[in-house]
Order: sequence, then C-alpha cells, then structure tokens
Amino acid sequence: MSLKKYSIFIGILVIVLASSIFFFWKKVSLKDSDVTNISEEVPVHKLDAKTVIDLIKNEEKNIIEPEQIVEIEGVVREINYLNNRITILLSSGTSENAFVICDMQNNQSEEISNINPTDTIKLKGIFKGFLEDAIFLNCIISQ
Repeated sequence: MSLKKYSIFIGILVIVLASSIFFFWKKVSLKDSDVTNISEEVPVHKLDAKTVIDLIKNEEKNIIEPEQIVEIEGVVREINYLNNRITILLSSGTSENAFVICDMQNNQSEEISNINPTDTIKLKGIFKGFLEDAIFLNCIISQ
C-alpha cells in the first residue's frame, strides 16, 4: 500500500472513530437529560420532611427506595448556591440535626428567588439515599 493510500485509510479511520465516540456521548447525555425532567411525573410518595427524617433514622420502617420520585413538604432551613448548584435544605420545623437535602434543577432559579428561609414549601425530586440526611436530586418546586 502506498503512503498516500495509507494516509487516506488512517484519516477515514480517525473520522469514523471520532464520529462513533461523539454519537455515543450524545446518546448518553440525552438519556441523562430525560431523567431530569420530573415535572409531569407522579410521585411514589408524598411525605413531610419530619416523616422523611424519621424514616432515615429507622431503616426498618423506611418505605422510600432509591430512584423513586418523592414529594416532600417542609420548612426551608437554608438555600445554598455553592458550585453553580442550588441546594435547599428542608427541616421538619423542629430542632432536628438531620435535613432533607434537595439539589435543584437549573430551571428552578426564578421560582427559588421568591422563597425565604422559614417558608414552608413542597419539592419533588428523585431520592438517592441517605447518611445522616436524605438526599434528593433533580428537584423542582411542586405546586
């Protein structure tokens, strides 16, 4: 094979590989973005923050499974804007040390601007798990 044909072959091979990687990456990112829009999804559970906190403290009675969509009502303890992410901490309104941590979707910033600490709100998100706090991702403000 001549050097010119070899160069063309390598060029085509690089283009095919680059295209394959691009389409695979695009397919994965589209799959992830499908999960983030939960505004029309029906929650599996509708609970208040105190119940969620009580459930994470008593694993034997916990009814929330990871990846379930849950609607939580609670008192806003803090709104955090670290690392270009908006996170809302909900408390049960009592002097608990555990919180419900809701990592909000980016499209919620306008609605969040109207919320203050001590407001009672409803959030809907995907339960991811718990350590001392319950973690919810892709949260939105629920009406």
